[in-house]
Amino acid sequence: MSGWSWKQAVAERALEVVNASGTARFTIQDVYDRQDVLQQRFPNNRHVRERIRETLQELRDAKFLDFLGRGEYQLNLKFPELDWQAAPQGELGVEVPGTRLVARTIRLRNTFLAADMKKRYDNSCQVCRIKLQLTRCTYAESHHMKPIGAPHFGPDTEGNILVVCPNHHIMLDRGAVRIDPCSLLVEHITGSFAPCPLLVHPRHVLNRSYLRYHAEEIYGKY
Repeated sequence: MSGWSWKQAVAERALEVVNASGTARFTIQDVYDRQDVLQQRFPNNRHVRERIRETLQELRDAKFLDFLGRGEYQLNLKFPELDWQAAPQGELGVEVPGTRLVARTIRLRNTFLAADMKKRYDNSCQVCRIKLQLTRCTYAESHHMKPIGAPHFGPDTEGNILVVCPNHHIMLDRGAVRIDPCSLLVEHITGSFAPCPLLVHPRHVLNRSYLRYHAEEIYGKY
């Protein structure tokens, strides 16, 4: 399994602890207590506790969490891929130390792999090249050509991910746009824009079988 898979798995365990405890803080022991889940996910790894420690360091480097010392960590709610909703006044939720914020639940908006892909493209859409500017940052979304949910069950792999703006994301989701698996030309089902070449980063190994799946199973079907 890749390092990205470990980052995803350990981050999910940390979020389980945070959402169950009502505080953004957790300890390394809290994650160790869930090592059976990680052992099942990575059966060939015989050093799970060591890998947990290494992955927590990687999550610190990624700014997903902060190290407080003595085996204690705190979730960084400013991490761009975290999605949370404030709890109504009086409702139990995740209280963030040092602030008045209380969140009902916290989850990852994207996988760490998808987040890395967006960094690779600097949040530029692979279709239109537009980089959506927000107040203090730019924004893009990740799209799985073969959707990861039912009934498609596509993989969360680099070859199945595109970085796109919200407009082209919904067009791909609804089958209004296809990408030719051979030429990599992007075309709209109604011809509302001229076909254009897909932008592909030199380090992005795109699996064209997923483009073919999207063209055959999703394009024009919704």
